[in-house]
Amino acid sequence: MNQLKPDIYIAAMGRSGSTMLCNILTREPDQIMFIEPKFHTPPYRNILKPQLAQYGMEFDESEMAAVQGLPPDQVLETLLGAHLRPVKWGFKEVQCSEHRRVVDLFAPVHILVNVRHIFNIALSFFEKHRRQDNQDRFPASWVKDYCLRETQGLVGFCQDLAKRGIAYQVVRYEDFITRPQERKALGDHLGWRYGGNANRFLNDLNRGFEARRHAAGGYRETSLADRGLSAQEIRYAREIEEQCAQYQAFFGYQTGDTP
Repeated sequence: MNQLKPDIYIAAMGRSGSTMLCNILTREPDQIMFIEPKFHTPPYRNILKPQLAQYGMEFDESEMAAVQGLPPDQVLETLLGAHLRPVKWGFKEVQCSEHRRVVDLFAPVHILVNVRHIFNIALSFFEKHRRQDNQDRFPASWVKDYCLRETQGLVGFCQDLAKRGIAYQVVRYEDFITRPQERKALGDHLGWRYGGNANRFLNDLNRGFEARRHAAGGYRETSLADRGLSAQEIRYAREIEEQCAQYQAFFGYQTGDTP
């Protein structure tokens, strides 16, 4: 039996636009992207359940119990292999500690590294946590620690891929949303068509405020005015930006080049 390989793996940071990218690449029934399914660490997260239900790939608890203890690639093959083999499929994760393991386990055909200017990532986290009333759980210090850890990890992941001779493609959020030629080139490279619903699963993820923005149509970077953040949060995001200089330089960003 051939190994069940994802056609696309998106290695990303949170708030880098990877959910949007997954959603617009999903065109049922032939193209399916999963949002943070944790296929490499079964049993799977609850976030996967509504996705499986929409794609007609549900399995029950007894089926999951029957594969406990098997290696992750065998769990995936047993539970979803029959559904995934006839289609193009892929998934994304947003923690640097997971990217190497995914690549080693599943050997994806295409690896995309999805990045965004770290200043806007930090701002987006601040807005998300406020709108979800999660600031106690995710204070500014959490945002800083996450950004420092993940930027270092994503740079290290790319450097590791290069050393191993494994090809990857960087997708910069800013280029993707503003340059149609960038979107076309990526679609042609992948052999995938766009057209999926950008709002898919956002309400399930408690991100209805983003769904309302997407409903307005088109792609754009969210303005500071739309985010409604405090001067203190903006200053803190600038501090985070300065401390993530290696990431900024590695992916071609300049410090202080955003509003």
